[in-house]
Amino acid sequence: MEPILFQTRYLTINTFWIFFLSAIIISSIMLVKISIRNGLKLQFLSDNSGILILWSIVGARIFSLIENYKIYFHKITDETFLSIFYIWDKGLNFWGGIICFFLCLYFLCKKQDQDFWKWADSLLPAIILGIGISSIGAFFEGINYGRETSMPWGVNFESPKVKYTVPIHPTQIYSFIYCITLSIALALSSHIKKLKELSFSGAITLAGISLYGILKFLEEFFRGDDVWTIFGIRLPQIFSLILAISAGTFLYIRYNRQAKRPKDNK
Repeated sequence: MEPILFQTRYLTINTFWIFFLSAIIISSIMLVKISIRNGLKLQFLSDNSGILILWSIVGARIFSLIENYKIYFHKITDETFLSIFYIWDKGLNFWGGIICFFLCLYFLCKKQDQDFWKWADSLLPAIILGIGISSIGAFFEGINYGRETSMPWGVNFESPKVKYTVPIHPTQIYSFIYCITLSIALALSSHIKKLKELSFSGAITLAGISLYGILKFLEEFFRGDDVWTIFGIRLPQIFSLILAISAGTFLYIRYNRQAKRPKDNK
């Protein structure tokens, strides 16, 4: 575990931010390739990249502030108020960023006459790839860690951020493995002839969200970090399950509608 990659008197480079930046670069390359393959105009994305990034950060920060209100608002002072804007403290909530990103994308597509589902189909494999790469940064940072385990691949963290002193599940590595696998599968799905014939705009997005939700739900069984719970169930786990079921149901409905269209046209 190496949370600090490089440090001098005037400069500190965190390992987490290196992997986060790498995730953005590699995901962007994948996004460009998929977008071109899907016949989308990259100018739309480049013209609106600033506002998309801004709203993603705002959403991620707001959700993080709500989730960690006891830390940020333990007392009301000028210092605690200013800390709201210190996004470099890694206080960014993944779900908040994703939700605001897609909401912003939806309204931009609607305003500029773009196909939201085609853009979502191009974006989702790249986003999941980025999540996977960022998980390695989380491993070095000692966050998003697992609970204790007797499995031979359990790892020890020597960090005040980790409450366990015994081997724990490397849930960050689990996340890396299933995110990379899912991202590649979604990116290659359009090359499979049978799947291509059955697919429709938004199919990759809905299938990807549903599968990711299921995998995230399973990962939460092995997580050991502290989060809000409802009746003893972790809130991210509940949200992941709701997301998986909702996306899966919507995919089923859209697939049935698509399957009925040729019959109606006869």
